[in-house]
Amino acid sequence: MSSREDRPATAQDVADLAGTSRTAVSFVLNGKADGNVALEVQERVRAAAQELKYSPHPGARSLRTQRTHLIGIVTDTIASSPFAGRLIAGASRCALENGYLAAVFDSHQQPEVEARAAQEFRSRRVDGLIYASMNLREVSDVARAGLPTVLANCFMPGDELESVIPDETSGGAEAADVLLSFGHRRIATITGLTNAAGEPDVAGEWRTTAFQQRLATAGISPSVSLVPGDWSIDAGYHAAMQMLDVVADERPTAVFCINDRIAAGTMLAAARLGLTVPGDLSILGFDDQEDLAANLVPPLTTFALPHTEMGVAAMLRLITLVTATAPNKITSGASNHQTGGVEHTPRRRLLPSQLVARDSVGPPTR
Repeated sequence: MSSREDRPATAQDVADLAGTSRTAVSFVLNGKADGNVALEVQERVRAAAQELKYSPHPGARSLRTQRTHLIGIVTDTIASSPFAGRLIAGASRCALENGYLAAVFDSHQQPEVEARAAQEFRSRRVDGLIYASMNLREVSDVARAGLPTVLANCFMPGDELESVIPDETSGGAEAADVLLSFGHRRIATITGLTNAAGEPDVAGEWRTTAFQQRLATAGISPSVSLVPGDWSIDAGYHAAMQMLDVVADERPTAVFCINDRIAAGTMLAAARLGLTVPGDLSILGFDDQEDLAANLVPPLTTFALPHTEMGVAAMLRLITLVTATAPNKITSGASNHQTGGVEHTPRRRLLPSQLVARDSVGPPTR
């Protein structure tokens, strides 16, 4: 006969150590103890479970609750891209800290494959789905296979499904405020309103519109340069060369770039023209792109998109929909991320981008 040390602890082992019944152990460890088990017994059960390193068997729990505690995440390209991976990481960590396991499928931008993936997730009895997009965009339809579904970094035009997205409007307005606060009046923006496929780009449009509107309230009409949809370093360089290669009195003292790659290209153009940053030209980016923004010379002042926060908020909301449990019983798993208010979440939840102040923005010297 094997000894206790040779096998995992059981609910009966916990009950024996705590001096109570197996039913009491089940009530305590499944959150049903209040009103059913005395507080002293609850404490003994939890102490015994911790000492024995016991946790309920997931298969047994699934049979009892009719839930698998599995969450499916379908993405268009995030999982196979170096960008925005923090959204998946935040969602996966949040799921784990709330007793769920997330399974991720990347469709490589093939909608028909997404539909098959959603059906496969349903056949494997996941409790719900998150659909996450690489770039902020409007989606007309999402494969959900009849499961509770929350969108991350995308939204439906009529908000049929709940979504969590960046607040691009407040980001654009805050970008204008940053440059104005340093005393800049000759301000320009290098932006894009379409994506690589030539379709309207939601993030570019919303950021740019809010930036221009905030400057207009200060009596400033910025110079605007539009770049192709790839928003690349090369595109930023060529746009900046045209904008900056003018006499000093006509040159802007600050440029807001629609993303960090455009900002990197603008820095290269400034260096080519002998302009110092931020002495002759302040450059403000957007995205806080990993391995780029902080490593430019000088390090780029930019806004960090709330990728992790979107993942956490979307997962919290989905778990709430799946369990119908009060949100204050759910662990956010991210003390540094503001994800409160889930119980009153609107159909489309907006999360702010955070200013990351580095060294590329300063007061004008002329």
